[in-house]
Amino acid sequence: MGSDTQSNVLQADLHPSKISVHEIFDTIQVIPLETTDSCLLRAPVKIVVGNNRNYILDWKNFQVFVFDDRGHFLHTIGKKGQGPGEYREVYDMIVDEGKNQVKLLSPFGSIYVYNLEGQFVRQIRLPDKSNYQAMEAMGDKIMTWTIPNSCEETCITIVDANTGEETNSFWKGPRILNSVAVGNFYTYNGKSYFAPTFHNNEVYEITEDSLRLAYQWNFGKDNIDISKYKFTFTDDNQAEEGCLITQYIKDNTIPYLLRAQYQNSKFFYVNLSYGWFPNLTLKNVFYRKIDDKCFLFRESKEGIIVRPETFEEEYIVQFAFSEEFEAYQSVLPPTEYQKLRNRQEDDNPCLIKLYFK
Repeated sequence: MGSDTQSNVLQADLHPSKISVHEIFDTIQVIPLETTDSCLLRAPVKIVVGNNRNYILDWKNFQVFVFDDRGHFLHTIGKKGQGPGEYREVYDMIVDEGKNQVKLLSPFGSIYVYNLEGQFVRQIRLPDKSNYQAMEAMGDKIMTWTIPNSCEETCITIVDANTGEETNSFWKGPRILNSVAVGNFYTYNGKSYFAPTFHNNEVYEITEDSLRLAYQWNFGKDNIDISKYKFTFTDDNQAEEGCLITQYIKDNTIPYLLRAQYQNSKFFYVNLSYGWFPNLTLKNVFYRKIDDKCFLFRESKEGIIVRPETFEEEYIVQFAFSEEFEAYQSVLPPTEYQKLRNRQEDDNPCLIKLYFK
């Protein structure tokens, strides 16, 4: 196994690995999240780690819950409603502590801006596109992802972070393929990256002016060739073929989707999802840069499920729920494991911080 540095191809075997959590991670920290009627998480989906703060976006509450680095609840940001600073739904967030801002993305084409204490600052209108799904900061710009209405509508729109005005747009293609993507953006070492679904496993570096192929996963015999499924990819057939591709994913005719991607100085990472909600299995591919070694696993030998919500240079952060706590007993010091033992079944999940070796 190795990487082709000429073409930046990552050769990765999808044969499952049986590894200890200690093969990748060193120390593990538990952060129990305070639970009260004011801070009950229902569907936490994103974590941003700041300066002694953890910002957690919840998709059922459509709010950001802010906890300190010991898990004490501080306040919420945003609110459903029809008043000033209120909205119907929000799908993504950007936290910029340097500018004292949290931005929340509405699928209906607005960004709601708050200060770090949760006070509403202003609303930014976005270009008239259908169904905004995700966003990522890119200097003084923001890149957004929308689900297109047709093959001719671009999915990536670069906007001015202050005005919301469009400065450029990219990425047209079959609607049914772009509709199963979730806007796979990430930032590493000051550069922005975009990973489309069903496009030769390619990952692009994105700037305000261009898309450039950065690297590509090669899973050998397990690569997916979407052309063999005989879709027409025309707008006339999008409803029928949209249902068909969903069914193919559900029954594993299409074996997996590439979802979240990240990297740091130690690893390239991609999350693979098998099946469809609610019967969805997530697996991790960690590709170690120093020796090109690849690990594919859902959980470690100790039974710890790994699913990064934040992927930083020194650590990942993820949620751990009550049914998963027992697996941590063999890898945590007694004082850290006691934090899990003290939790009640109806409490908020804990944050688990796993530090890379």
